[in-house]
Amino acid sequence: MRIRTRHQLCLAATWLTVPIQLHAQTPDQEDVIYVTAARIALPAEQATSSISLLDADMLDARGASFAADALRAVPGLAVSRSGAPGSLTQIRARGSEANHVLVLIDGVEASNPFTGEADFSHYVFDDLASIEVARGEQSALWGADAIGGVIRLNSSRPRSAFTAGARAEGGSFGTTRLSLQAGGSWDDRWLSGSLSDYESDGIDVAGLGGERDGYANSVTALSGGLPLGEAWRLEGSARRIVSESDYDSDTDFDGRLDNVDLRTDGSTVLARLAALGEHHWRSVRLSHEAAVQLTDDTSRSLSGSIQTSRAIGQRLQAHYQLTGHWETGPYRHRLTGLVEHDQDRLKSFSGPGVGSNQSRELTAYALAFDYGVSRGALDITASARRDIHNLFEDSTTWRVGAGWAIDPLDGRLRANFGEAVKNPGVYELYGFFPSVFVGNPNLTPERSQGWEVAWDQALLDGDANLSIVWFSSQLENEIFTDFGVFPATALNAGTRSERQGLEVSGGWEIDAVWSLFGSLSLLESEENGLAEIRRPERLASLTVSWSPLDGPISASATLDHTGDQTDTDFGSFQTVVLDAYTLVGGQLRWHVRPGLEIHARGENLLDEEYQDVFGYHTPGRGLYIGLRLSHS
Repeated sequence: MRIRTRHQLCLAATWLTVPIQLHAQTPDQEDVIYVTAARIALPAEQATSSISLLDADMLDARGASFAADALRAVPGLAVSRSGAPGSLTQIRARGSEANHVLVLIDGVEASNPFTGEADFSHYVFDDLASIEVARGEQSALWGADAIGGVIRLNSSRPRSAFTAGARAEGGSFGTTRLSLQAGGSWDDRWLSGSLSDYESDGIDVAGLGGERDGYANSVTALSGGLPLGEAWRLEGSARRIVSESDYDSDTDFDGRLDNVDLRTDGSTVLARLAALGEHHWRSVRLSHEAAVQLTDDTSRSLSGSIQTSRAIGQRLQAHYQLTGHWETGPYRHRLTGLVEHDQDRLKSFSGPGVGSNQSRELTAYALAFDYGVSRGALDITASARRDIHNLFEDSTTWRVGAGWAIDPLDGRLRANFGEAVKNPGVYELYGFFPSVFVGNPNLTPERSQGWEVAWDQALLDGDANLSIVWFSSQLENEIFTDFGVFPATALNAGTRSERQGLEVSGGWEIDAVWSLFGSLSLLESEENGLAEIRRPERLASLTVSWSPLDGPISASATLDHTGDQTDTDFGSFQTVVLDAYTLVGGQLRWHVRPGLEIHARGENLLDEEYQDVFGYHTPGRGLYIGLRLSHS
């Protein structure tokens, strides 16, 4: 594995980093290519935002079953899981709320149309090629939901005429994991498909010594591409995630979980069809992208075998994007224009005549542009977006940035400033659960302004890198649930949420065998002088990889630290402190022969007792063994 990033991966307090195999832009030079930086493929040295890239080798070194656990390695990201795998899993970026992070899976917005939030509990993907994370206000490029950043999960594409793979794994908590993948690439055509199944008996999330809360997940994915003449090509993808999650609930409203027979069944379909073209007009290189994307999310809540509620959310998006590249003397320019349409349809049913039954439709349009100009060591970027919504006032968001490479120091200075917006979710507006929660249709959108200043430094002749980012954001009209009234309801805060912090990250390829990767994040997130819940003040991560060139054995180890954080005890509605914890994991791989690998891995090897959410117990030590087959 190799590391060739400028502002991404990591040196924590002790210069530790794990290597990453980066995408080659030319045969002689490895370069990182970002999509989240400008909505188009952009070399990392032209990006001004703070972006991290975890590629397939990095994901394999982390050894995580769930994408959320791999993301613990990214600076500024905090993971909150409500108990065992399969439970609600939230990602908070730089102290923002969980629904302030836009999540894309193969380019399709994955957030639930009801909550406006992506639940990472169901992201068990064996076909991931990379995860890209852009931090900070990103609404100017990506619209509402991108206050804290953008997380983009990309599936793998075949690189030869025929590739195939299989994986089988089993271990603690009655866990089994199976997957199959196959595909091929022929000239300009390619096709890829995968199947996976994950099942676990789980743990007793309530911690009362009763029944276990199990989880099952299956994923089917298909993607492909083919040329349409010399200048155009067609690409499509479809992914279906089916899940069953047992959970415990506070049935007697004393603020503590009870052992109950409750389950949620879910089905999510993410689909995309895009036509892409490229040609020249005079001295301008033009790139076109016209795409239609569908998110279909259905969930059922059951008590025993009786359905208690059902919700259906559909999001249909369409956009056309045109990008021009040209040069004027020593200046290199790029300009992207975007026209976008978004329609959300939502239905919920909890029985005849129930107040929570509703049907809603939300429509939005957007116009946006992104401009970048480079001359030698200087890069300047500017973005703006106008959103037109049928329910809220029209909003304008923007972002400007600059980067300056200082060759004598082998470093680069970056700065960004921008504004982002988040519209209220349907649940916050219209949710209705008697004696528990009533929505507030008078909510106004949340709005955030923030800046960052960063220094990216190459070290040891490029074998190591260090990035230091100082950031600050202010959030107005933050939406919160007021439990001081009966029933509880959603309100806009009258005070500002202040967030600021420091991210240190870097990487070091020590030699051909050893490599290290680490990150350190310090955060202060306060609302009216009080610390906001589930925002750890300290986060740190370390991944160590050992991979001899001529030996059959390789290994890796991970360490992820989450500092003290506050939460709410819903029995007394008092603020409590969740203790800091450190999760240690590792895996050992035996390459029996080409195409056959046996591996053993462990999670929470120190058997740490911890909670991400007050009252929800989490798994102890987990040990797993499995094998992989591959052909290419």
